[in-house]
Amino acid sequence: MNKIKWILTWPLIFVLFCTIPNCSKPRWESWFMFTFILSTLWIALFSYFMVWMVTVIGYTLGIPDVIMGITFLAAGTSVPDCMASLIVARQGTVSAEGYLQSYMHAV
Repeated sequence: MNKIKWILTWPLIFVLFCTIPNCSKPRWESWFMFTFILSTLWIALFSYFMVWMVTVIGYTLGIPDVIMGITFLAAGTSVPDCMASLIVARQGTVSAEGYLQSYMHAV
């Protein structure tokens, strides 16, 4: 399973490796602002691509853009918060009530 994941993500990782300098290495330390700007541009590009794909899928299935935006995009932005809350709850630093409260707040 890890090998399949590696094969599927390798092209993306390669492109990001070639376009974003690793400012944690001494050679690129002074490029931290450039790294931040390029990372922000990549996030913007990925976000645009995600919205475009959801729009195309909604059009293909006959689902209005508003419904697609409310369900898929809203859920997609809540998943990282949910995962972060789960990780913190499993570490024992926050109670399960705190996890549920943060998740319910996001929804």
